[in-house]
Amino acid sequence: MIEDTPLAFDAPIERGTVAELVARRIMAMISARALRPGDQLPPERELAESLGVSRPSLREAIRGLSILGVVKSRQGGGAYITDLDAESLLGPIRFFLSLEDVNVRELYDARSLIESDVARRAAVNMSEAQLDALAAILAGQAGTLNDARAFRVSDFAFHEAIWQGCGNAFLRRIGESLNVLGLEVRKRASETAGVLERSYRDHCRLLEALRRRDADSAAAAAETHMQNVFQSTIAQEGGQG
Repeated sequence: MIEDTPLAFDAPIERGTVAELVARRIMAMISARALRPGDQLPPERELAESLGVSRPSLREAIRGLSILGVVKSRQGGGAYITDLDAESLLGPIRFFLSLEDVNVRELYDARSLIESDVARRAAVNMSEAQLDALAAILAGQAGTLNDARAFRVSDFAFHEAIWQGCGNAFLRRIGESLNVLGLEVRKRASETAGVLERSYRDHCRLLEALRRRDADSAAAAAETHMQNVFQSTIAQEGGQG
């Protein structure tokens, strides 16, 4: 006979801490566009009074939002909403990524899927002016092959131009986010001999396909580039994957 189990409806519902509730309120205001990137939060005393909470609880909430990349504090200058871009918001996920080798493989698998579809769409949607701007970025990139840091800046600009040109804001955001997640594991690989030259050649092939308005070739070039990036990354990390 199955024993009766007591219903759980009479169990008290756990409320979040005051700090959690404050953090949720601030995040809800951001979602509702009542707070926007770059906005300064009211002074600590004023904000605590308006929310009806203690200043220590408010400080705890702000610290939590800072870890999440939602709020940044300036010494003597109060707290501000961040730009809410991928660089600001993906810190916790980057930390998670650093804990699991398999996540690097999965990251580049996802990037291959996204970047190939972005390139396919960009081949159709990019204007001639956008393609000219992309070519200018690539021309400048040729001079950064001996400077890994400068190349990474140019590399981001190159991909960003394609994300913008694909004509889909969601794909642009996803592409940017996945790129940012790969930056930490990519840094050492980008300083290995030959890696930047191969990426530059990949970029040239991708631009050529975009210029021809060849969606299938652009998608294939983007996917090949992502696989090359992955292989050089895991080679630098110890050959795993």
